Order: sequence, then C-alpha cells, then structure tokens
Amino acid sequence: MKLKHLLITFFIILLSFVIYQGINLLDKGDQEEVIVRIEAGDGASIIADKLVENGVLRSKKVFLLYIKLKGLEHSLSKGAYRFYGRTSIKDIVYRLENCDVILTKALIREGLTIEQTALHLQEQGFGDYEKYMELCQDSLFASTITEYPVNTLEGFLYPDTYFFPESTTEEQVLKSMVREFKKNMGEIKLPQDYKYSFYEVLTLASIVEKEAKYVDEKPLIASVYLNRLKIGQRLQADPTVAYALFGKGVKRTVIYYKDLEIDSPYNTYRNAGLPPTPICSPTATSLKAVLNPEESDYYYFFAGSEGRHIFSKTYREHLKRQNELKNRKTDA
Repeated sequence: MKLKHLLITFFIILLSFVIYQGINLLDKGDQEEVIVRIEAGDGASIIADKLVENGVLRSKKVFLLYIKLKGLEHSLSKGAYRFYGRTSIKDIVYRLENCDVILTKALIREGLTIEQTALHLQEQGFGDYEKYMELCQDSLFASTITEYPVNTLEGFLYPDTYFFPESTTEEQVLKSMVREFKKNMGEIKLPQDYKYSFYEVLTLASIVEKEAKYVDEKPLIASVYLNRLKIGQRLQADPTVAYALFGKGVKRTVIYYKDLEIDSPYNTYRNAGLPPTPICSPTATSLKAVLNPEESDYYYFFAGSEGRHIFSKTYREHLKRQNELKNRKTDA
C-alpha cells in the first residue's frame, strides 16, 4: 500500500515536472503585434481571456495551470503590454509578473514653470493638469518628496526626457521628476559657510536659466546678480516680472515699462533680494553657475544680437551700449 502511494506521488511530481518543463513548447502564441491592457482588479481568468482573445495565447487552461504551479495567480501586474511574434507562456508570465509594460516618452524642456510642466504632461497624455497643480501646490506633499521645507514644487521638477507606463499616476510622475532633480543636483555641494541656502541658490539659478540663451554665459549672468545682491541693489530681472504676470494670466515674451509696476513679491524691480520661490525648473548648469560664477565687476547686461548679452560696469555705460546697438540697427 505504501509503495502504491509512493508511486502515485512520484507520478504526480513527474507529471507536474513534464508539464512545467514542456509548457513553453506546448502553447506558443503566434500573432501580429497587439496591445493587451490589463486593468487593476483583473483576475488570472480574465487576464487569460484577454490574452486568448488577442491571439497571444492558444490555451487558457495551460496558462492558468502554469501560473498555479508557479504560485503567481495574484502577482500579475496591470498595464499595457505589447506582444508580437511567437511568444511562450513563460515569456508572457515573466512580463506580466515584472510589469514589463509599454513605456511612452515625455519630454520636459528646461526653464518651465510648474504650470507649464503640468500642461505639457497633460498634452503628452500623462494625467490631468488640475491634479498636477493640486499636488505641486500641496505644501505637505512638496516638502515630503523634496525633503525641504517648501510650499511648492516650483524649481524641483527636473527638465529631462522621461519614459512612463501609461498607467502612471500624477503623483508617481512628480516623484520621478523630483528623484531626477536629486540625482542631478545631489553631487552639487554648497561651499562651507556659504552665504546663501540651497533653496536661495536654486531660486537664483532659476532666474539665470530664464535669462541665458547660451550655457557659456550663465556664469557671467550669475556674477551680475550676485554682485547686485552683495551691495543690496535690486536684481531688476525681467523673467521674475514675466513670472508675476503669468501668475495673473498675462503672458509676456517682452517686458514693457508698464509691467514693472505690477504688485507682486516676484517683481524684482520693486522688491530687493530674491523672489520667494524659484520661477522655473533650472538645469544643473545654472546651479553650478551660481555656485561658481565668473569673477567680474559687472552690474548690468542686456540681450544683444542672437540672444548674446552685452555686459556693463555702470548704468551710464549700460545706456550708452544700448543706444549704440539701437543706432546700428537704425543705420542698417
């Protein structure tokens, strides 16, 4: 009797082993490229039905037996999956278990505000603008993921090319962007006993980012602003005024004299020192420019031809160079 039970047990184990080892040969789908979407809450049976309906699987029973033998009935991940060619059950289950889903590219340019970033993400199919703005302006969320006592994510959404699954939530997208910020900024250390905090450096870097068209000019632009801060002179940075106007629904690529009267803490023509937050998300090169500015005695600059800046030591010299450029344009 014992021998009989042993033989039965051995037979079951052998049969399971044969099924397990041969399952890749017994059931391979062979189809054109298809996309199968697995939703949250889909059980193993529903997932198998979707795979069969799309030609990825031939046998639902073999699939269910395989994942039962592997103990993976509750380990298959939601998302959009792309299948094509001959695909074995082993490969299919591996992808479902490891969430090997379709990734879509999201491009975030440098110098964008949180509002512009939220809009770009929505336009590229990643979530809702209003939800992004709610999270970006949630002080608890912002301070938790940045690890700084901040009220907004302005300045922390690092510009880069990202790849996200289509099921990624707004919260996950923002966390990914802040992680990229930490990755790129983490190696940049403030000098010992530095006059400004990291957040102040980030704020100034955001202004440099908006001012500079060319990377090689960033250290000199940073020098001008640091020189002004040192003597208590107002920054008078047009990008901060543009940011204040944008907050009131007014878009400006050129700042007019009437704009300089706007009542806002971001108006650096009326208020001394730095604005209360960054005005965009800067790149690492802008932050490095603030920490390692070019030594100069310049206090003024303006954009000349092709976006290159002309720097001056005094306001008188500044006006003279502006007039010279204007006259050259008139003569031309």
